[in-house]
Amino acid sequence: MSMKTVVDTKARRLALAVLTLFLLVPGDAARAGEPKVLGEATIRGLDGRPIELTPPAGGASVVVFYSSECPISNAYSPTFETLKARFAARPVKWIGICVDPDLTDAEVRAHARDFKLVFAVARDRRGAFARKIGATMTPEVFVLDDRRRIRYYGRIDDQFAARGVRNAAPTGADLRDAIAAVLDGKPVAAEHVPAVGCPIPEPPGTVAHPTYSREVAPILQKNCQECHRRGQVAPFALETYEQARKRASDIASVVEDRRMPPWKASPHYGVRFRGDRSLAEKDIATLVAWAESGAPEGDRGTLPPNPKFTDDWALGTPDLVLDIGTDFQVPASGDDIYRCFVVPTNLSEDRYVTAIEYRVGNRRVVHHILAYVDVSGEARKRDAADPGPGFSCFAGPGEPIHGDLGGWAPGIEPSPLPEGIGRSLPKGSDVIIQVHYHASGKPETDRTRIGLHFARKPVRQILHWAAALNPRLELPPEQSNVEIKAAWKVPVDLVAHAVTPHMHLLGRDMEMSVTLPNGHVQELVKIDDWDFNWQYSYFFQKPIDLPKGSVLNVVAHYDNSSSNPRNPNHPPKTVKWGEATTDEMCIGFIAVTKKGQDLTRPGEKDDLLEIFAEERAQLKRAMKEAHERDEKARAARGGK
Repeated sequence: MSMKTVVDTKARRLALAVLTLFLLVPGDAARAGEPKVLGEATIRGLDGRPIELTPPAGGASVVVFYSSECPISNAYSPTFETLKARFAARPVKWIGICVDPDLTDAEVRAHARDFKLVFAVARDRRGAFARKIGATMTPEVFVLDDRRRIRYYGRIDDQFAARGVRNAAPTGADLRDAIAAVLDGKPVAAEHVPAVGCPIPEPPGTVAHPTYSREVAPILQKNCQECHRRGQVAPFALETYEQARKRASDIASVVEDRRMPPWKASPHYGVRFRGDRSLAEKDIATLVAWAESGAPEGDRGTLPPNPKFTDDWALGTPDLVLDIGTDFQVPASGDDIYRCFVVPTNLSEDRYVTAIEYRVGNRRVVHHILAYVDVSGEARKRDAADPGPGFSCFAGPGEPIHGDLGGWAPGIEPSPLPEGIGRSLPKGSDVIIQVHYHASGKPETDRTRIGLHFARKPVRQILHWAAALNPRLELPPEQSNVEIKAAWKVPVDLVAHAVTPHMHLLGRDMEMSVTLPNGHVQELVKIDDWDFNWQYSYFFQKPIDLPKGSVLNVVAHYDNSSSNPRNPNHPPKTVKWGEATTDEMCIGFIAVTKKGQDLTRPGEKDDLLEIFAEERAQLKRAMKEAHERDEKARAARGGK
């Protein structure tokens, strides 16, 4: 190793130590002699759910950094089992942080099972959380009190004097004594005893010395500036070095947690999707390393030119433009608005739509848009009965629909359907455009439009949406992890093209999979951290065959507790299926075409529409019968 490398390494460690101090001790809370306080930090378990680091009142949290490749780390598994049993009656929370960057989640689970690890397991592939808390070795433990103060960190005990060297007669019990002291409200004998083990692995793909001009700007241009530029939906711009520099740590934090760019599908489950907006691991590592190194600008000569964004129709002039028909007024403050505008198509013949483009009138207030095709005329009646333009609608149009016309959310680009596939737009139909508005702090107006492109070549197959749903859903109050399942049996041979998970405000997570007739389970999509405000239709890169008899499965979890900040009911109450904000849903939509269908052949018809309509009618009858049974049972109990 050269002298320069040694100096660079020491400098890097010193910089990380200083950075860690600032992360752990916010503001003037860092007074001499006081324990460091762990600031804001989020870690997620292997199921994608956040793991709360703060222990119960009067309790302690033990955070263990470990590696499956470190022999000393593995050797301590029985010790942790003994310690957990010793404090089983006390309020102690055990959390394990696996720092192996190359293992799959399945391999981490298998290791935890084989070594009988007794703690909840989270991943730290890039070492981000380790740097925040100051961990450098495996195994290394941190003991937090209920104020998130780090009361002890370092070794577990003195079983090992050095790597590969066991103590013949160990006597220390540093971790045990620290836990006991915190639980008993006493001082810990020593805040830090150096850990013995293996250094935490370097994160994958980290650029040695990233700069804004050379590495960071291209990432922001490609993944962020669509929204983070002047006049767009994001709250601030990221178009210049100075705009990015002052938010470097915030950028690192939100990309590490995968809160940004907004793409809710888990990268470790299911199939690959078109238009995947999630950041690559190497890009996340680069942004984190840039923030940690002080956000250097670098050589401006290497800065790429800013991309040009156009407000013209990206796919060319549409065949039909649908306008919401009004300059809709959005007040300066208040609750979010969900408004459905009914727009007549005035088509004199049936058409097929092969591409859809959304022109958002005011991106400062438009959060997302969905569009539906109505042939019943019922939406017009709701519009007429509701004062003002359109009608209020939370979960959807509230009426049976003929089909959909996709949707828009920030970052979604228009893309045509594959050749030979179209969406049905019957003559005389209406389009219901649902817009989700949120206040910007000043009065705003919006006039959103949708451009439709009709098929120029023969359409052989029509895209339809089916769904696995559970209208018998019931969520008891103060339950934070209620599991609801739904299933749908495929009635004929189909080809799947996309999925859309759907819940309301109490949703926690959802996964969708298909069990094929041969028993093989094909994972489709998993939303680890559901957010009603970020709903997408996920189109597969490659369509998936669904033979007749396949079963679409949905497994979802809900948080109906008072600790859920999104809960619309205070205090919580039993929540059942419904369209309202205070109701819930459990639906896994799937976009399909009929395998082998060719509507250009004489006599061929789109019987999927009839098949799905009959299924919906059967479901409606079953729901009505179930409701009547419930009412009779309630009456028999005296109305209770």
